[in-house]
Amino acid sequence: MGIRSTLILACLLASFPAGCRRSPAPADSRAAGVDAQVRTRWGKLLADLPVRKLIAISANNENIQNEFAWAFSLDHALAYGQRVDLEWRNVGGGGGQIGRNIENQYKRHDSAGIDVLWGGGDQIFRQLAKAGLLEPLDLPDDLLNDNVIPARFGGVELVDAKKLWAGSAVSGFGFLYNAQLLERFHIAPPEHWADLADPRFADLLVLTDPTQSGSAASAYRMIAQTGSTWPDGWGRLLRILANAKRFTNNAGSAANAPLVGESLAAACIDFYGLLRVAESGGQLVYVSPPGETVFTPDPIAILKNPPDGELARRFVAFVLSRRGQALLALGVGAPDGPVHSPLARLPIRNDVYSHYAPDLLPGLVNPYLAGQAMTLTPDKNDINNNVLRLLVRTAAVDNLPGLRAARDRLIATPHDAARLADFLALPPEADTLDAMTAAANKLSDAKFADDLATRWQAFFAQKYRRVARAN
Repeated sequence: MGIRSTLILACLLASFPAGCRRSPAPADSRAAGVDAQVRTRWGKLLADLPVRKLIAISANNENIQNEFAWAFSLDHALAYGQRVDLEWRNVGGGGGQIGRNIENQYKRHDSAGIDVLWGGGDQIFRQLAKAGLLEPLDLPDDLLNDNVIPARFGGVELVDAKKLWAGSAVSGFGFLYNAQLLERFHIAPPEHWADLADPRFADLLVLTDPTQSGSAASAYRMIAQTGSTWPDGWGRLLRILANAKRFTNNAGSAANAPLVGESLAAACIDFYGLLRVAESGGQLVYVSPPGETVFTPDPIAILKNPPDGELARRFVAFVLSRRGQALLALGVGAPDGPVHSPLARLPIRNDVYSHYAPDLLPGLVNPYLAGQAMTLTPDKNDINNNVLRLLVRTAAVDNLPGLRAARDRLIATPHDAARLADFLALPPEADTLDAMTAAANKLSDAKFADDLATRWQAFFAQKYRRVARAN
């Protein structure tokens, strides 16, 4: 790209309203190639093309926003003779905060003044679709099939039945471990979730408080879903929680712990794990346990009455295209990869994994391989997230010293079935899925929620004291 083109693009970024951010144009040799093609096709320099504005709001990080804004603008310039000025609205917080902000906008106006909503988990998209605040995506039929984007996978909906949203990536949960430290201390590496409950990892895990992290809450729910029943799943989760050295308030901090040597392993979302593997120079390994991982969609949608619906549909099409999906999974420097930073997301498109196989990021798992995903049955979906968060908080985060003392006694008395049964017992408000559902329906009452938390803290504290007794 010539100096004049670069300067004009830079000037476009010089001013923008508070609460908005425009993605900077990275230095990329590919831009020069596009500039030459644009001159041939449209008879103008890239920087002289007319500009259309696209307004998006996203829970994705700035690396993802920047890479896609730049790649889409180049793609659109070549295809349509127009550059795209992509403005990202910032309302603070994650997907939940973004969803609430959008709903509030529509209470006052017919339009939120935003074209595209991208990322933040599928729950907010389901809520906005139910409220009638999303436009149909008008996706081509050849995109929606099991060889490209399946409508459902592993019992999970990946594309809305009315095509009001579609997954743009899939998210899974696994664990990250420090291979060098494990080798130094002659500890066998973990391969399954149950391995993190083994005594060899006692006090060597850093985990996250699920009341402070949505991704941690999802990871714990998934671990519980690996059980044959809800109580069995809770027992698996509790044994892992008992090996915690400490609980962080941030899932990213927990994922950093193996890298800096504070812990041997940490449970984390694949995005955090793969990024740290890419940055660690072979020190870290990320594991998505085969058959024990639920993969959920991270969607994209067009908001009702968008400022530029045509451009919004083109952006969605680009994100779901094979080239757009490659940005998520390839390393920097790969022909269709990102310019500055690896994005480390799992593409939703099945065909990306085979087409780009040699260039995929280290540790990136193909969720569609046979035996990789866990299939959710309806009863496992009945494990309520809000109740589980409170259980983990009261059983482990607020009672960690007692939990660890009980664990140590169980290790010393491995054949004491009565002691183990007491350790695994659940409070009556959550010992069955029906009881859990009943409790969940009352949690919106602040007094009930506070009283329940107090009762459960006492329940677990008393139980751990009994289990930890010598006799």
